[in-house]
Amino acid sequence: MNWDTSHTFRRLLLTQVALTLIYPLLGDMWAINFTLGMFLMLALYGGISVTLAKPFTLWVSLILAILFIGSYWIAVATGINSFRIWSAVFGTAFFGFIASIMISHIFFFRSKVDVDLIYGAVSVYLLIGSAFTELYLVFALLNPDAFTGFDATADIGTVARSLSFFSFVTLTTLGYGDITPVAHYARVLAYSEAIIGQLYLTILVARLVGTYIAQSRSE
Repeated sequence: MNWDTSHTFRRLLLTQVALTLIYPLLGDMWAINFTLGMFLMLALYGGISVTLAKPFTLWVSLILAILFIGSYWIAVATGINSFRIWSAVFGTAFFGFIASIMISHIFFFRSKVDVDLIYGAVSVYLLIGSAFTELYLVFALLNPDAFTGFDATADIGTVARSLSFFSFVTLTTLGYGDITPVAHYARVLAYSEAIIGQLYLTILVARLVGTYIAQSRSE
């Protein structure tokens, strides 16, 4: 099957925007778990499209995606909490793997910077936030007292939205304080995400945009 890979980063960015920005706005308009599952599948589609050029990365991303969404749907169907924990573990691995593949491609293997590459850099930033969302979810489900500011025993869709909000607030270092990590490992994850987010923007993305501007002026 032939696949158009000319705009893979744009495709990924659109699916990440759907997951991180549109889904939380829906609230309880639809069945929460079903809606979250659909947006997760969109994100998986965007992530897998990035890895199509290399068979190894494609197979790894496919396996992680199947484990991720498969365990999620089993959790929704059965209500067994352990499956949702495993889904969050596989989700962390999937988003982290796609982000690492993209970082190596964008910053180390592409000599010319174009608009699609800028889309890719923004996508990586959102992927980092999504990976930490799933990681926070693992610890919140294992220990409902790991965070304060929301009910960790509520519907999984509600918990996921709360932790997505916390993740991106932490990544951007806004720090509203309405959700607070209280367990030691949750605090370590939170400040690690804040450091990663700032280093990524101030070093890697700033360098990429600077190179793009310099190349545009020289053409």
